[in-house]
Amino acid sequence: MGTLLIASPSLMLVLRSRPLLGCLVSAAMLAAAATPAHAASAVTTEVVVRLSRHAPADTPARLARALGTTRARHISGRHWLIGAGRRFDPRAAIGRLRRHPGVVAVTPNQPARAAAVEAIVPNDTGLASHAGAPGGWLARQWSLAGPFGVNAPAAWELARAAGAEGGAGVTVAVVDSGVAYARRGRYRRSPDLAPQRLRRGYDFVEDDPYPNDSYGHGTFVAGIIAAAADNAYGMVGIAYRADILPVRVLDETGGSSSARIAQGIRYAVDHGADVINASIELYDPFDPLGPRGLSLTSAPEIRSALRYAHERRVVVVAAAGNLAQADVPARRLEAEIINVGGTTEHGCLGDYSNHGPGLDLVAPGGGDDAALDADATCRPGQPAGRNVAQVTFRAHRPGRFTVPSDYRGTSMAAPHVSGTVALLLAAGRLGRRPAPETVEGHLEATARDLGAPGVDRFYGGGLVDAGAALAPSPAPAL
Repeated sequence: MGTLLIASPSLMLVLRSRPLLGCLVSAAMLAAAATPAHAASAVTTEVVVRLSRHAPADTPARLARALGTTRARHISGRHWLIGAGRRFDPRAAIGRLRRHPGVVAVTPNQPARAAAVEAIVPNDTGLASHAGAPGGWLARQWSLAGPFGVNAPAAWELARAAGAEGGAGVTVAVVDSGVAYARRGRYRRSPDLAPQRLRRGYDFVEDDPYPNDSYGHGTFVAGIIAAAADNAYGMVGIAYRADILPVRVLDETGGSSSARIAQGIRYAVDHGADVINASIELYDPFDPLGPRGLSLTSAPEIRSALRYAHERRVVVVAAAGNLAQADVPARRLEAEIINVGGTTEHGCLGDYSNHGPGLDLVAPGGGDDAALDADATCRPGQPAGRNVAQVTFRAHRPGRFTVPSDYRGTSMAAPHVSGTVALLLAAGRLGRRPAPETVEGHLEATARDLGAPGVDRFYGGGLVDAGAALAPSPAPAL
């Protein structure tokens, strides 16, 4: 008898609440840090004079005295800096100096400041409400901007500079329990998902073109990827201007099958997805030791769908699973899939996260630290860090949106990578339509190393760093 493959979302719900650990950085602090003060007054009190090569040696001193000062300092070549005092009229003085026979040119000593771009600090409140304080998301979304987050603010600035703000123009398929994409019957659209960025998808559970979410999982995942920014509501998505293609393969209990997942992946490829997020795990319920996790690539029909996606250069990101197994995911089809484990607010592997030989990257998933003796960042047995925050709903009330505090798992980790991939593709950092293995290799090369130095079995290539991934490559040494 063959193995029965059952799919479920790679999510753990911790049915207890924890107080917030405090704001990581306030919006005011972030904005102030990115808006440097002027290095000089807007009205300069000095001029830069370029002298003729035939000017006598005492010309700088004589010019200074003529302007009522004795300050004349050599800069370089034939350029001198002359300080003219507080009552200095720069326009009048420059006009006067230009008439001097020994002067070639005169310019103000120009004010300057650091060439920093203004920080992108969305006004999202961090609550499922418009009533919260603008910028409140910073206090809750440690997974984006905290010490062990994915460095999203830096990536946003780089994406904007590349003309691809928020991942605009990229489509991410959420192969999941559907998405709260529209008002239909008892369903409502999530206020944190912009309607113009929600593509028409499909429901493989009910076999109809209405992939409404009845479970809440897919909506949460979609929010991590592409929740709207600057809508004075809720959270911010990593690729907040990317399009979302909802593909429902999980039912109202979060259950599915490998065949349905394969259908969903192929549909996403055929309907314009550039990235596919699959926060789903397979398991065998008949294992004598209890339900045992299986790699997503253990199902032949899913392997075929993954090859189909790879041939069309669609990047597939998958959750590693939540049974803390050391043999999942496997290395099978390494070029066709990016397997993502989950990390905590402390930067440790989550105690739930699978970490098999095929683990490629890790990303924030929340929860308790794993007991890794050799990892100084891990704090097993001590108070856990916070879980991942995003807007969704409870299954029994699909029209009432909230920001639950009990979502943790590799389901939350995978969309952090999918959002980063969307920014990377939109910015053209790796050229047009790069191969999936090129994208994966770049993310691993720019990831933040955790645990033992180099690639290891707990963290793979490291914690995804969106800012580093979008940063220009340094110029080669000459």
